[in-house]
Amino acid sequence: MKMLPIFEEVQAQNQGLFQHASFSQLAGRLPPSLREPLAMYLSGSCSLLVAGNVQDPMSAEKGAVVPFGYLTDGEWVWPAYWGYFVQKCGVKPPDAFIEHARRHNFTPATLSDEELVRAEEGFEEQFFD
Repeated sequence: MKMLPIFEEVQAQNQGLFQHASFSQLAGRLPPSLREPLAMYLSGSCSLLVAGNVQDPMSAEKGAVVPFGYLTDGEWVWPAYWGYFVQKCGVKPPDAFIEHARRHNFTPATLSDEELVRAEEGFEEQFFD
């Protein structure tokens, strides 16, 4: 299973287990035409873990508005905040992920119960064992 990196600017438990990226270095790099379809793909796929909301590290005055948890399409997994930051700030995911979402016509994944269980197990084994 492939995983989008976590942002150094968002504080979370177990950060040492994942690849990191800098939000500030990726913000504004996504072409505007990709913001909406990519944000919908990222935010609309299947939840692996929902943990509520955290504070926006770039706009603390907004409070806890950034979704936190993990989503998947069965092949990739990502922190739930990716959809928020793609939409609001034009944060650019890796080209391989953009091409993956494009191959799926930016249609959020719908997994069967069995596929979701396999994805959960793969995520836990790969990143938490």
